[in-house]
Amino acid sequence: MNRSEIEQLTDEIIGEAVLFLLKESLPINIQALIRKLRVMKDEEPDAQRRKMISEVIAEVSNTVVATRRKPIPDQKALDRDTRKSRDNVYQLFEDSQQPENSKKH
Repeated sequence: MNRSEIEQLTDEIIGEAVLFLLKESLPINIQALIRKLRVMKDEEPDAQRRKMISEVIAEVSNTVVATRRKPIPDQKALDRDTRKSRDNVYQLFEDSQQPENSKKH
């Protein structure tokens, strides 16, 4: 099989598992998907397709592990970075420090 055939078969296997979850009104999440893929593998009579389902399970599991390893920045860091990129003007005085009844001229 070439790469595009493998990718297509992978998509079909995942699609079949997701479709089952939808039809049964089960939750759609990674754990449910992996559980269904394992059942599909156990019930599959064709050895080559069983091997492919095992590879799909490994790929889905590895994707989950990889996404969990990425550090999630805290909200203060996100706010600070957004503020820095959005605004390069720094105020010297806050509005509360200015006199309220000041006449301009």
